[in-house]
Amino acid sequence: MASLLHELSGYSWVSKAVLTLSSLAIYYADFWRLARVEPSDKLGESVAILRGLPAITKPADQTKIQVFGVLNDMIKTILDMTGCIVEFEQESKDVPELSTAIDISTSVTQIIISILACSIQFTTLISSVVDESKGKDLPAFARKVNVVHHTIKRQLEDFKQKKEEIREHQRLQRLFKAPTDNVELIKAIFYTKDDPQPLYLGSKKSTEKIDSLRRKNVLLLISDLKFSSYDLSILVNIYKESEFHESRYDILWVPIVDQETEDMPNQFENLQSQMPWYTVHYPTLINKVAIKVIKEKWHFRQETMVVVLDPQGKVVCSNAINMIRMWGFKAFPFTDSVLSTIWKQRDVSWFELLVNDSVIPKIEEAIKSDKLIFLYASEDTKQVHEMEESIKKMTDDSGTPIFAYNVTKITLFWTRLESCMFSMMQAKIDVLDSLMQDILKLYTNFKKEGGFALFTKGTRVVINSPLTSASKVVSQYDAWKKQVNQSGKTLEVVFREYHDRVVTPETCHHFYIPNMVGHMPENVKCPVCPRIMRNIVKFECCHGAH
Repeated sequence: MASLLHELSGYSWVSKAVLTLSSLAIYYADFWRLARVEPSDKLGESVAILRGLPAITKPADQTKIQVFGVLNDMIKTILDMTGCIVEFEQESKDVPELSTAIDISTSVTQIIISILACSIQFTTLISSVVDESKGKDLPAFARKVNVVHHTIKRQLEDFKQKKEEIREHQRLQRLFKAPTDNVELIKAIFYTKDDPQPLYLGSKKSTEKIDSLRRKNVLLLISDLKFSSYDLSILVNIYKESEFHESRYDILWVPIVDQETEDMPNQFENLQSQMPWYTVHYPTLINKVAIKVIKEKWHFRQETMVVVLDPQGKVVCSNAINMIRMWGFKAFPFTDSVLSTIWKQRDVSWFELLVNDSVIPKIEEAIKSDKLIFLYASEDTKQVHEMEESIKKMTDDSGTPIFAYNVTKITLFWTRLESCMFSMMQAKIDVLDSLMQDILKLYTNFKKEGGFALFTKGTRVVINSPLTSASKVVSQYDAWKKQVNQSGKTLEVVFREYHDRVVTPETCHHFYIPNMVGHMPENVKCPVCPRIMRNIVKFECCHGAH
C-alpha cells in the first residue's frame, strides 16, 4: 500500500484512484476475455488453462461460484465509488465552499485498499493451490466496502443538494435585487411547480394564481404562526378601506415556519381563516432557499414584518409594520417618505401614541379628564408590590385620585413602545429629538435600571425615571405631603420638586436602542455634553417576555 502510494505521489488523489482501478480493470478484464474464447480457438484455450481460467469458468464447487459473484459485485461497487469522487471533483470546481463535502483523501485511500483486496482475492481464487479458506473472508469485507460506498454516495447526494441550493440562492439574490416585476419576485418565494395555484384568497374562499397580483402594490405580510390578534385587527381594518383597493393595493401572507410541529396545521388554518387577503395554501409551499434570502435581505427575525412592493417588484418600504401599528391607515401608502411626513407633522404627545384603551382600559378617559396617571413596570415583584402599597397610601391620604397601572406584563404596551422607537429611527428622527429622548429614557430605565415609573398629569409628563427613584419619593410621602396646596402647589408639582431634590442625577448619560438593522444611528452626540457617545453592543434573550 505504502509503495503504491509512493509510486502515485505525483498524481492527485482522484487520479490515484482512477489509475489503481484501471490497473485492476486491465488485470481482471484480461482473464474474463480469455474465459470467453471459442472452443475452436485452441491457442486461446491453452493460454486460458495456463492462466488458471478453469478456476473461473469451471469452478469445482458451488461456494466458489458464490465467491466469484461477491467479487464481481464488489468490483462494480468500487467502480461506482470511483465514479462518485470523479463526479465530485468535477462538480465542486465552481463551488469552492463545498470542496470539503467529501473527504477525498480518506475516500481514495479506502478505494485503493478495496482494489488491492479484490486483486489479492482474485489471484488467490485462480491459483492452483488447494486452500479451503479461499474467499471465505470476502463477504465480510464486501459488507465493509458497501458501507463506505453508501457513505460516499450519500455525501455526493448531499453535495449536489447543497450545490443546487447555492445556485438557487444566487439566483434569488439577483432576483430580489433587480426583479422585472412583483409577480416574478413573488413566484420565487413559492414552489410553484408543486402547485400552480399556491394562493388562497380569504374573501372569496378561492384558489388563485400569483399572476392575480400583477400590476398591484403588494404588502408582503411575513410572520411566524404566533401572529398577534392586535396586528391582525389593524390589517383587517386597513384591508376594508375602499381607497386601499381603489389604489390597487393588496396583502399576501407569507408564514415562515422553521420547524414543523404537531399543532402547526391547526395554528395555520386558524390564522388563515381570519385573513380576507391572499395567503399561501400551506407553509411547506414556501421555498426554503427564499426563506434564507428573506432573512438575509429583509432581516426577518421571527418578528412580524410588512415589506411593501410596488408593481415593478421594487421595495418601497423594507418594513411598514411599525408605522401600521402606530398610525394604521393614516400611514397609507406605507412608504418611508409618508412616515417622515407623519412624524414631522405629529400633533399628539408621545404619551398618547404609547397608550390608548386597547393597551390600558379606560386610560383615554383619564387623559381626557387631565387626571394624574402613574404607569410603572419591573420584573422585581417585591419592588412593584411596595410601590403599589405606597401609591395607595398616598392616594387615600391626599384624597387625590390617581390612575395607576402596572404595565410589566402588558405585551401590547411594549409592542407599541418598540414600534414607536423603530418607526422614529426608520423616519431618521434625530436621536436628540425631545420625543425620542423621552421614549428612549423610559425604555432604558426598564432595561438598565430594572424598572421605570412614568407620572403624568393628563399627557404632560411629571417624571420619567427609574422605578427605584420614583419609589423613593412615593415611600417618603409623609416627608413632603404638607407642602401640597401651599402657595398653590398641587400634588404633582410637589412630587416633582421633591424628586429632583432627593434623586441624584447620574454622571453618565446612556440609553438603550433596540436593534433595527439598517436604521441604527452610527454616531450619536450626548444631549448633555458635546461628545460622541460610546456605542456598546449587547445581546439579550428574554424568552418571549419583556
